[in-house]
Amino acid sequence: MAPTTNAQRAALFSLASLHVVLCSGTAYGWTALRPVLLDAGLFAGATEIGRARAMSWISTLGIAANALCKMPLGFVLDHAGPRFTAVLGGVMVLAGSALMALGDRESLPQMAAGYFLLGVAGPFVQMPTFQFTELYGAAGKGTAMSQLVTCFELSTGVFELMSVAYFSGSKEIFNLRAMFLAYSACGLFVAITAVLFWPDRPHRAPQVGGSGGAAPPAAPLAHLGIRAQLRSGAFWMAASFMCVHIFRQGFVLATLGPQMEAFFPAKTAKTLSDAFSTVLPMGFIPMAILTAVGAAGAILKRPMFAFFFVTSLSMVYGGLLLVPNTYAFCALFVIFPLVRQLVFSTFFSYCASVFGYGAFGRISGVASTLAGAIQLSMSPFIGVVEEGGRWPFPETMDLASRWRAADVFLGCVPVFLLVAPAYYMSRSAPSRDDNFDEAEKYSEAEEPLLSGDDRDPEAGVNVAVPRSASHVSINRMHRIGSHVSSVGSARDKWEVYASVGSGAMGVSPASFAPVGSWMAGRGDRAGVDAGSGMRTALAGSAENGRQRRHSGFRSDSEEE
Repeated sequence: MAPTTNAQRAALFSLASLHVVLCSGTAYGWTALRPVLLDAGLFAGATEIGRARAMSWISTLGIAANALCKMPLGFVLDHAGPRFTAVLGGVMVLAGSALMALGDRESLPQMAAGYFLLGVAGPFVQMPTFQFTELYGAAGKGTAMSQLVTCFELSTGVFELMSVAYFSGSKEIFNLRAMFLAYSACGLFVAITAVLFWPDRPHRAPQVGGSGGAAPPAAPLAHLGIRAQLRSGAFWMAASFMCVHIFRQGFVLATLGPQMEAFFPAKTAKTLSDAFSTVLPMGFIPMAILTAVGAAGAILKRPMFAFFFVTSLSMVYGGLLLVPNTYAFCALFVIFPLVRQLVFSTFFSYCASVFGYGAFGRISGVASTLAGAIQLSMSPFIGVVEEGGRWPFPETMDLASRWRAADVFLGCVPVFLLVAPAYYMSRSAPSRDDNFDEAEKYSEAEEPLLSGDDRDPEAGVNVAVPRSASHVSINRMHRIGSHVSSVGSARDKWEVYASVGSGAMGVSPASFAPVGSWMAGRGDRAGVDAGSGMRTALAGSAENGRQRRHSGFRSDSEEE
């Protein structure tokens, strides 16, 4: 049963945030954990090159596992529910920590398996918490999503705390074994609290308009089957976005230390490396500020702008890698964690809004698995850069130049991600005479991103409605008609339509009553009397509805 009071919602969401902080992104804290493992004697019997390769494999497996596991995670979450998924994640945290604490420190399989489990456990703990954003409805969902992603960034600081305790405290107390055994207790805590408080099925968004209101409209592609969703342009745009950014972020996390050693004197490189380990988990601060002032929610309400803005910002930190200056790298340390959070916020918010939560786990899982599969090529790529003498690096090129060449290449890759958002934003740009919200979430300009089955099946029905009516496009209101057609009067329906997303636009719903009647006439409600001026449109709507059913298209009500 969903929480009914503000206190209950706050308590449950706070617990969800704590789960994310403790377990979700620890695998990305490798930069802070690596010195601890080396000092504790991990692979001390191996050669210097062998030790470096073993450490590289551990970090690659842990970070890649965080993405690769999301396809099976999606099926588990969609079929078994949030409770079982979170419990499984907690158990994996416990098992992975126990392996890191008690395993043979000369055994690559044991150490790699422990870190792999920690990488896999993160999404299993994090993904079930996203359904709690529905507790705050459309108005607060973006802010809640941003908070959870901020907590994800904080979780990378778990290993930073371990590093500080290890090097500053007594190693008799804060040794590797003791710290990972303590961390295994966090996995036990997650498993127990998930059993007690997590639901078996995702929470639904609160109804609007009181007892006589209707649930917020469904996501535009929620009514499609999973195969149709995976074939849609919307999915492939989001998947490409994740693949590029996950690879570049993994590359920075794995190579920033070696790059700084090549670019700067040893003392400066050590100081910068320590600074990055400290700043990375503190990257939640700029994101928290953006969330507090409403900027994060405003960005996420504009999907095309969010894709464009985040990609552009990522190219900024890519460019800073090319500047061998301590101030440039300090700026990179601030921008990089902010971009990481915005990438995940944009992706998860877009998937939830476009595909809904019915297949949220599988949709995000497939995209993340693609990203993880591509990321497996990162370790060989890094090896080519470090060793040199192989294509595309000539033998005469020094290490610093090879790193810069790799940074230039990866810095240019995101350019193609800007094309689609820029194109659809230009098509949806309002003219000077238009008086409507520029933050329209899904405009007609984005229709090509949707699958063919989702485009307006009744485009032949011409109804004159000013674009200034609402920030919800006519096509989008047409799709959500089945959710509200049986609720209240035409005035009530348009109050629901105009309140979606950022709120009503200040235009009286009474001016749209004829169109509300037309939308109420979809399918089997074609006989609703909408006035003599609407009879032709209603007849056309009914005929198109019958044709749509014969062609295999099902309305939302028929889907139910």
